Amino acid sequence: MNKFFQFSEYIKLGKIFNQCTAYLISIEYLDKAIELSSYLPLNKYRLIKAYDLRGNSNMFLGNYQEAIVDFSKALEIDSKDSYLYFWRGRAYESLMDYPNAVKDLKISQKLDPNFGLTKIVLDHIKNKGYQ
Repeated sequence: MNKFFQFSEYIKLGKIFNQCTAYLISIEYLDKAIELSSYLPLNKYRLIKAYDLRGNSNMFLGNYQEAIVDFSKALEIDSKDSYLYFWRGRAYESLMDYPNAVKDLKISQKLDPNFGLTKIVLDHIKNKGYQ
């Protein structure tokens, strides 16, 4: 089977299982896609999608450190994605690493001032006594 086709199918399956809240299965398929990516000259946004989906699956499973790794890898590819900063900030917040959470959330807010959820989370952290 063509490796590009395999990569695409793994991403699709990872997304489907993520949406069905079958996060462990989602991660299995996304792991396979990311492993294949090292052999393929891919569009960078397809690889970002794999890391983003796997990071979100890890978030829902409470694997915050793994999620941070995934969002960080995606941000190495595209450092202008406000949603990746938002989700990594949320992972830091879940680990009670408020300085890094605030840092990422402020970057997210700067990149996309209209992303209102960022302000809500920043206000929530501020109400906890962290800035």
